[in-house]
Amino acid sequence: MYTLSKPFDRKWNTSYLNLGQGTIFYISKNTIPYLEIEIDTNHWNSFNTHWFFEQYFCIGCGNTVYFIDLETLNVKTLSCDLYFGYFYIYQKRLYIASDSKLFCFDENCELFWQSERIAVDGVIVESISENCIVVSCEIDPPNHWVQCHLSAYNGKKIG
Repeated sequence: MYTLSKPFDRKWNTSYLNLGQGTIFYISKNTIPYLEIEIDTNHWNSFNTHWFFEQYFCIGCGNTVYFIDLETLNVKTLSCDLYFGYFYIYQKRLYIASDSKLFCFDENCELFWQSERIAVDGVIVESISENCIVVSCEIDPPNHWVQCHLSAYNGKKIG
């Protein structure tokens, strides 16, 4: 089991993954120091965050999402148009809301589908069910949000 940790003592021989300079994440595996990930945090985005999903450590930073496979240390990325927004998990799917789209990834962090451009300045997931994802989309900033229903199977608009 992977968890975030406090900074490691230098006596531990951990792996180091450099994705930029700025913030360091310390990850333990079964309470033993395992990995340091450094990421560039010069990209301003009030939504920057991180999340564990299956065997991946996911970081949303600026307009990029990093998917770090904690077993192999391979890194995949997703570039959003303007900015990363939020992570959501439902069953074995990872959903990523950006400034304009909703993305769905499978348990291996492979893109399953992406919605069309449904917003200009923000997508927020309100609910997810077997068949439908309800999202709020800001279509005319500031504060002009509309609700949209997407198919959970392919991300297409319903209705």
